[in-house]
Amino acid sequence: MFGDGEKIARAIAEGLSGRMSVDVVAAKDAPQQLGSDVQLIVVGGPNHAMGMPRPATREGAVKDYGAQIDDTTTGLHEWLDKVTFAGAVSAAAFDTRMDHPKLITKMDHASKTEEKLLKSHGATLAAPAEHFHVVDAKGPLADGEEERARGWGRALGEIVAARPANASD
Repeated sequence: MFGDGEKIARAIAEGLSGRMSVDVVAAKDAPQQLGSDVQLIVVGGPNHAMGMPRPATREGAVKDYGAQIDDTTTGLHEWLDKVTFAGAVSAAAFDTRMDHPKLITKMDHASKTEEKLLKSHGATLAAPAEHFHVVDAKGPLADGEEERARGWGRALGEIVAARPANASD
């Protein structure tokens, strides 16, 4: 919506790149089927109205915050509803969120929904979801979050590299 999720995704990819080949793809451009060569899929996006963005919340982001979204009908949730995996795949999820007010952030569930959708396709979670903080609804990322994302990417790469190819939880 405002580029913070993409910055986090690219930082995670940098961390992962020491262990595996990595592509960063927006949900709108992602393939509907992942090949058996995919070892790990990491998905993430912002919390909107305490969950994953949907068409109505994307429209609200355009109207209320000036987000630049060409197609508000398609995003990560819609892609995760349709994607298929050709083989066993490890997965991880992240979200971006504010760290205040505390009561509201405890109810933010974007990454929980991402994990649920990944598992519904047979993916094995490599690690619990991670949350990266933004300063305000329009960003920017809080200080240190990109470096933390690189570190999380390195850790995910280590976890997946240590797993046998056919391991599942």
